[in-house]
Amino acid sequence: MRITCPHCDERAITRTSRRPLPVFYEVFAQCTNPHCSWSGKLQVEFVTTTNPSRTPRDDIKIPVEPASRRALIEQLTPTQS
Repeated sequence: MRITCPHCDERAITRTSRRPLPVFYEVFAQCTNPHCSWSGKLQVEFVTTTNPSRTPRDDIKIPVEPASRRALIEQLTPTQS
């Protein structure tokens, strides 16, 4: 994932990150443009599933997006001939 500065659109680099939850990251970034020098925190969250895990964890609940849910149900529903 390429991160760009919200002010000058130059590349921003990750200085550090932490993962307080299995589905959530806090990323501390800094702009590489010396004339800007913005720094801040980004939040990255896993919000939907497009393809279910083959090794799911019981404690992780990431909803399946509607289009993927329909496709999965179609694959699991027997067709009538």
